[in-house]
Amino acid sequence: MAVVIESVADASVPPKSARFSPKPVAGFPAVENRLRESIPSSVSVALLGYGRIGQAVAALADAERLRLRRAGCEINCRAALVRERGKLRTGPRLPLTADASELFHADVDVVIEVIGGLEPARTLVTRALHAGIPVVTANKTLVAHHGLELSALAASRGTSFAYDAAVLAGVPFIGSLSRRPLIAAPRRIEGIINGTSHFITNAIEDGASFDTALAEATARGYAEPDSSADVTGRDAAEKLTILLHLCGHRAARVADLTTTSIADLKPAHFADAHRLGGTLKPVAIASLDPSAPGAWVGPAFVRSNHPFARLSGVANALRLVGESGRDVLFAGPGAGPEATAITILDDVLETLTTGAPSHAGRTIATFKSGEPVLALDGPAPGRWFFATDDHAAELTVPTSWRAIQEVVDGRRARGHRAIALPVLEA
Repeated sequence: MAVVIESVADASVPPKSARFSPKPVAGFPAVENRLRESIPSSVSVALLGYGRIGQAVAALADAERLRLRRAGCEINCRAALVRERGKLRTGPRLPLTADASELFHADVDVVIEVIGGLEPARTLVTRALHAGIPVVTANKTLVAHHGLELSALAASRGTSFAYDAAVLAGVPFIGSLSRRPLIAAPRRIEGIINGTSHFITNAIEDGASFDTALAEATARGYAEPDSSADVTGRDAAEKLTILLHLCGHRAARVADLTTTSIADLKPAHFADAHRLGGTLKPVAIASLDPSAPGAWVGPAFVRSNHPFARLSGVANALRLVGESGRDVLFAGPGAGPEATAITILDDVLETLTTGAPSHAGRTIATFKSGEPVLALDGPAPGRWFFATDDHAAELTVPTSWRAIQEVVDGRRARGHRAIALPVLEA
């Protein structure tokens, strides 16, 4: 059954501002009164989508009800918008509907979007924000492509658009970046930001074939039946785009980033990497130095003394290197519905108890407005892990992407398999 949506400008949906005011209403006290309120607020949540993540959110809200009450907010998942009402689901029983109007005409305090993809997610989120309803999402595709406009809409309507769970799902750090202009103005971004591809590369390192590693990731619930976004790097490219927007580079686009698949990696590549003093990891890199800009999403050679080299499984990490060379590291679980659900509910709680505005509504672009638009459509110059099937792998001298690609293309033209991966220094 198709999801039924209406125009985002539907005048029959009352603006949230008409139902909320600075004084306590409907058991939802104002910010200045919340800390003094001994009885927790009752918050009605509508879920857009009720797949694995949506069900994990509802289950966690039930399981952690007492803890959430103590934090000052009782979260009640009231209903969910779905495409197929009769589909088998194992999460808490909720009223399910395929008609969005049934949700938006109810008394909804927060909308959680976990449909994924661009449409109908974009239309539905826009509709909620137009009505002044806060939106929390884990949809990295939506945020990467339309996060700036949705954040601006949220700010104009006096509400919130929060998406901490869209990048490093189990590590709620995006809100911190939006509030800390110095930390969020790096000269370099490095990240392992896709837990599925990290699990697969670890398995290949241990001797498994790519197909066996992917099957294991799927069996464990880390990979979806269609895992192309994880394998090709598209998922990580979307997350890197979000990070670039937060760091003020609003012109960054997913399609402009150079991405390389992990599907060509073999156990022999890892053996070569170990011999050269490192390992291979699926990374996202952006050099924001105006003198040497560039970006890369895909496998990279990581020195053994780099903090990423010790990570395994579905662990995610983000390293921001500042002007002085000092860096800050965020790390934690990056795959699985439970990790995502925790961050989503924390976003809901923060949105309602602090009145936090949209993340990108306070992008660090404000602090970097004089910076030039950087060319991020290819990786920055540097050293490369170069491997072919007819020659021992080596680490090159610093060179440009174009130059190393000419060498790779030349080897391939002679019938040899060849790869060139950037080197990540400590």
